[in-house]
Amino acid sequence: MALYVVVSAAGEVYAASYFQQADVFVALLLSFAVVCLMFNLLARHERGEATVAKSSLLVFVALNVVTAISWIGLFIGLKYAEPAIVVAFMVALGPTATVWLNALIRRKGAPPASDIVVSVTIATIGSYMIWISASGNAGVEWGARSSFGILLAIVAGLSLALTNILVKLLFDRGFSGRQVLAHRFYGTILLLLGLVDHSSIVPEISQHWFAIATIGLSTILVPLLLIQQGIRRVEPFTVNMVLSTAPIITFLFQYFDSRIAPSSHTFIGNVLITAVAVGNIYLQYRRSA
Repeated sequence: MALYVVVSAAGEVYAASYFQQADVFVALLLSFAVVCLMFNLLARHERGEATVAKSSLLVFVALNVVTAISWIGLFIGLKYAEPAIVVAFMVALGPTATVWLNALIRRKGAPPASDIVVSVTIATIGSYMIWISASGNAGVEWGARSSFGILLAIVAGLSLALTNILVKLLFDRGFSGRQVLAHRFYGTILLLLGLVDHSSIVPEISQHWFAIATIGLSTILVPLLLIQQGIRRVEPFTVNMVLSTAPIITFLFQYFDSRIAPSSHTFIGNVLITAVAVGNIYLQYRRSA
């Protein structure tokens, strides 16, 4: 799991730098096409594949939609805003929103008082992170592009929470992790086909094939494989604890990007987000123990 955090953090900072002068949609289209093909091949070798009933088909359609929003929102957010702030929103909003969506969609009842307190705290720290950027104290200069990037990071974080709920629903209906991964990226590929400039696909790949391959491997393919193995081999409590360190690890990798100025304000925000995330995970662990 630690390797997952390091690889994905390094890949996200590298992707943010690369996307400043390259076509984000070409890189993502090629990456997700390869990922989708690979997981379909892996799923074919799995026995006992669950039957896709009409109700499960609707869940898969919804999963494809929110997957497209979360992944594309993440990468465009990385292009326009400071990566450490984007990752902080993803880490903080995902688990917090999952609690509320779980109560609504899976009818688990009202969240405990501690979760409500955590939600309010996350919202407060999130407001502080937005202030960091708007006041010019972030690592990337504030402007219309950076505000749009932060908005997309928030949307991506909320979409990620809904993704987790939909994946859990499919697991409850007998689908394996590989089967879900095999069929969750069709919507992302279709959306990217609509967004990309088709005339730029071949020139972009021929000129930047190494960078595109690096981004696809470090931010999508390898992290998905690593987290799948981590979830299988490590207790959920440990998985969540390690994932909560992502904002700080991403912040440290930003020192390798000369475009991003070191910001103590961003570091403080990341520490606060991590502290609340760890505290929330610990409380959830104690309740389920």
